[in-house]
Amino acid sequence: MLRPALVALVLLAAHTAAALLPVEDCVRLALARSPATQAAAADLRAAQARVRAARAAYWPKLTGQAQYGHSEGYDEAITNGGVTLLGLAIEAPLLDGGERAAALAAARARVTSARALARQRQADVAFAVRSTYFAALAEQADAAIYRRAGDALADYRALLERQVELGLAPSSDLPRAALALETARSAVRAADAALGAAAQELSQLTGVTVEATALTAPAASPPLPVDDDAIEASPVLADARASAEAARRDADVARSEGRGHLGLNADGGFLGVNPAPTFRDNGGGEFLFGFTMPLFDGGAIAARTAAATAASASAEANVGQVRQDLVIALTHARADAQRAGADTVAWQRLQPAADDALLLMRARYFGGGGATLVDVLDALDQTIAARAAVVRSQLDQRMAAAAVEQLLGRGME
Repeated sequence: MLRPALVALVLLAAHTAAALLPVEDCVRLALARSPATQAAAADLRAAQARVRAARAAYWPKLTGQAQYGHSEGYDEAITNGGVTLLGLAIEAPLLDGGERAAALAAARARVTSARALARQRQADVAFAVRSTYFAALAEQADAAIYRRAGDALADYRALLERQVELGLAPSSDLPRAALALETARSAVRAADAALGAAAQELSQLTGVTVEATALTAPAASPPLPVDDDAIEASPVLADARASAEAARRDADVARSEGRGHLGLNADGGFLGVNPAPTFRDNGGGEFLFGFTMPLFDGGAIAARTAAATAASASAEANVGQVRQDLVIALTHARADAQRAGADTVAWQRLQPAADDALLLMRARYFGGGGATLVDVLDALDQTIAARAAVVRSQLDQRMAAAAVEQLLGRGME
């Protein structure tokens, strides 16, 4: 528990010094305090403890025995008058039909499953942080775009009002300008509200106060390869395989109930009726080899074996289902990333043309080239739409890339 705390303190100090909080620092802070990752770590420790318990079944059991009893009024042939016992007993299974080996293998498989789930929980936390962080960046960019547009629209509206007063423009143009201005202001309010909510969510996830001014756009990085090896190494598939292995071993445990068991029992100590003669005269020991073989139990063992075998078959089929679902989800996420990347390039290419069209329309308007102020407002709307489209496509691209990382169980870069 000390190491995550130190990580959080170091990152907090770096954040204070640099006044910036990159997305990967947010991920590290969130992983250091996430209840989900802490629960997964506890589950892993529990699975490891069950392995130790399964391994302990190979050791003989040593127990101490102590009894004292006294009875009167009964036939001594039945009660012997009471009992005084002090001794040690050792019990060691010699042949168990493969039960201990199967139980140990099942426990080890569940450790593998718990370890895979812990990796996936880290990837889930990282995705939650990244998605919120990227959404906040998009809202921040939208707020800046519409705030600048609102300032320009306010100037155009004031100019249009003066033109209407002078009779240079029809009054019917005023509602168009007012609507454009209020639309931009509404977009600013919406973006600011969403940005504030995202900053609060990041603060909750990371445990530090995250200000919108501390967010910084990550550098573009090439997508990591997604091949068969990466898919096979994913935590969700590793968990499914480990669960299938555990189910197979559970079926072996059930089958072992129908096999013969051989055990050794040994006792030593003092056994008798009255304490004094018992400890003086009745010290001794015994050992016993015992072999048991179930002959008839009404079909209980067969039923439990059939249930365990069916559960094993289900877990084995689930491996194929998980692999299929993972491949399909990765296909969609990668397609979304490619589409968003193409959209980003396209809108970035069109954005200068929209800016040039706005400048041309403004020049024609102020130069008396036959353009109206409403034409300028339309050109401004197109420029705003192009800039906002770049922001949206960049967000989609980042979210799709983060989804791929989550599906593959990659918590940190």
